[in-house]
Amino acid sequence: MMDLSWISALAPWLLTRETALLLVGGFVVGIFSVIIGGGFFISIPLLQFLFPSVSYGAIVGNLKVGSFFRGIGSTITNRKEIDWLGNLLWSVPLVIGTVLGVMVIAHLHQRWMLPAIIAAIALSEPAPWLAKHITKGSFQAASLATGAYAGFLGAGIGIILVALFRLKHPAVERIAHVKIQARFIEWLICIVAVIAHYFHGNLILALWLVWSVGSFAGGLVGGVLLEKLGAMPGKKSVLRLAYLIAIAGALLPFLNWGRGKG
Repeated sequence: MMDLSWISALAPWLLTRETALLLVGGFVVGIFSVIIGGGFFISIPLLQFLFPSVSYGAIVGNLKVGSFFRGIGSTITNRKEIDWLGNLLWSVPLVIGTVLGVMVIAHLHQRWMLPAIIAAIALSEPAPWLAKHITKGSFQAASLATGAYAGFLGAGIGIILVALFRLKHPAVERIAHVKIQARFIEWLICIVAVIAHYFHGNLILALWLVWSVGSFAGGLVGGVLLEKLGAMPGKKSVLRLAYLIAIAGALLPFLNWGRGKG
């Protein structure tokens, strides 16, 4: 049986400065995710710094809970425009892929975060180009692969989901409808990932609860700022800076490992 004693060991620690850092971090990342996108590239290194002993799966799983709460607002806001039954049926390969992805990473060491981050960057950068090459013939395979990536990490997945939906609704004037459905599907597979991580014992109440409160508040503030300020110039440059932060965070386990061996 899996040893979960490290969860109770972490709980008292979270009642001090780590609680404040999680709350502030969730708030800032929530704003960043709404205005810029790619919040996972900022939040992962923060959790790696705060919790160097937990697994790769625990970091991703607890961050998914924050994403779940952040997605509640958009789902409630757009509930009348969501094709609930159609999206649930369409999501079957995505759900299967998500569960498989979570199974792979559930108990991996944090050192696996480095290749995962590099793979996520390699996917995020050409994502608009890749999206244009998804055809009706490759739709099911692309859906399964997208779901697996959602369970594996999921950073920047929104672009691929929009592309998949455009195959169903190719008319340009329906792009707003497509984005609403894509956001709902992203939220749906986030729920699946959270459930899968729960059964793998990766969710830490004292961690995800504080992080989710900050994320939810940041998502609300980010939505207001986005409405008032409009599109932010230089988004791509800021996102690439986030890539560098994520890579730096992914190197931390190797530094700690080297000290331990020394």
